[in-house]
Order: sequence, then C-alpha cells, then structure tokens
Amino acid sequence: MIIAIAAELPAQGPPSESTSPRRFNQVFVKVIVPVTSRTPEQEGPVVESWVAEQLKQLGESEYFAVTDWVPVCDGLLADDIVDNDVWDGRLDGKHSYFPVGGDIPERENGRLLVKLTGWLCPVGGEANITLPDEPGSRAVGPVQILVGKEKKPLKVDERLPYVAVIIAPPPQEEGTSHSDAE
Repeated sequence: MIIAIAAELPAQGPPSESTSPRRFNQVFVKVIVPVTSRTPEQEGPVVESWVAEQLKQLGESEYFAVTDWVPVCDGLLADDIVDNDVWDGRLDGKHSYFPVGGDIPERENGRLLVKLTGWLCPVGGEANITLPDEPGSRAVGPVQILVGKEKKPLKVDERLPYVAVIIAPPPQEEGTSHSDAE
C-alpha cells in the first residue's frame, strides 16, 4: 500500500536557487595603527607577514595591530540588523579614535567592497577596499579623511590607521562534517 502511494507522488527536484539560502564567503578585517607620538607602540595582536609586506609597500615601517581578525557581515545572511562593530577606538584604555563599524555594501560581478567608517569626527574617515570575492583574496588599505558631497580625500599631517581585509570560504553547515557521513 505504501509503495502504491509513493509511486503516485510526483518527483521533486532540488530547491530552486531563489528559495535556498545563498552562502557567502566570509570577510574579516584587522585594524593596524602606525606608531606616532599620538599613538605610541603597544602590545597587540600579531601582524601577519603578508600584511607587514603590504604596509612596507605603502611606506609604513612602524605599526601595531589593535584588533584581531574581526568578521564583517553584509546583512545578506541575516533577517535582522547586523552589528558590525569592528573597533571601539581605544588605545591604552583611552579613546584615541572614534568607534569603527564595517559593512559590505556591494557584492557583484565576482568582487566585493568592504567599507569601514568612523575613526575621526566631525568629518569622519573611511577605508574602502575592493577585492575579488574569492577565498584567499586579501588587501591592505589606508583610512582616508573624506569631505564634501563628492567625498574627496582631505590631506592631513597625521598618519592614519590601515585596514587589512581577508576573504575566507563560507562557513560550513552544521552536521556536514566527514564523521557525520560515516
């Protein structure tokens, strides 16, 4: 009897892409501050060799990290508002900068834009880094002070922080480890 009922049911294909949740590559950022009289060197997370090499190419020789790798979510994976606090702006327990938040406002044509805002007020600062949306992609870019409606970079005497970005594969789904398949 069960076989007869099952034979009458139409076969179902896999769910269409529009109804299945899309899995995005993960994005992580790290904030690095140059050593200055305002920001004396302090102990912090390790600065990876590829980050150090890119900082050297940007002309930076003395620096320290103030965050570990912090995940930044673009909200496409969640139904709620995503809290993308990256750094509270503290150095040595004091606020030397304003809090920094991150976002991924664009993911298209195999590329993504990582945007970090905050840093200084009243004009504000941003780091905008575009890179391939592929695991292993990575880049280091400076924070810039932007002013006006066109958001033109403002030249400042003081050296500003840098942001390192790395792309990782999408998180693995729970319950799909090799041991579960055995």
